[in-house]
Amino acid sequence: MGRHWCNISLVLALLISVLHLSHAEEEGSKPDDYVNQHNCIRRVLGLPPLTWDPELEKKAQGWADQRKDCQMIHSEGGGENMAKGPNLNGLWAVQMWVDERPDYDLEKNECTAMCGHYTQVIWKSTEKVGCGRSKCSDGSGNYMIVCNYSPPGNYIGQRPF
Repeated sequence: MGRHWCNISLVLALLISVLHLSHAEEEGSKPDDYVNQHNCIRRVLGLPPLTWDPELEKKAQGWADQRKDCQMIHSEGGGENMAKGPNLNGLWAVQMWVDERPDYDLEKNECTAMCGHYTQVIWKSTEKVGCGRSKCSDGSGNYMIVCNYSPPGNYIGQRPF
């Protein structure tokens, strides 16, 4: 009887592992993951937190699905960040944008290199975010992440905060 229960336990453990692995690529791309990652840098800078917006999520997911060709082409309307990469999830995408921070010169209010993703993340008047993720269909193994923001930021001549 003891060996029987050991076998059942082993089978259950394997099933749980398989189920967990089947959802592993979604890890880091839940709404709370995106929001918390954005709000981490905003908290450091003393900026108000963002909240998740289901309508922005629909827009972002729709554009991510349309960009399964993995082309980094923005939708119309502004207030959008995009990223792509192998096994890319929401946490890593937002971190990539935040990593542009050294390229933003706050004193001069200008980018010394690419930093527009970072300034959108920290745009003070932005209140909401919604994001989507799609696997690229080009065989690269890349994923496309799109986040939309409301109200949008990155107005020329204005400071993010």
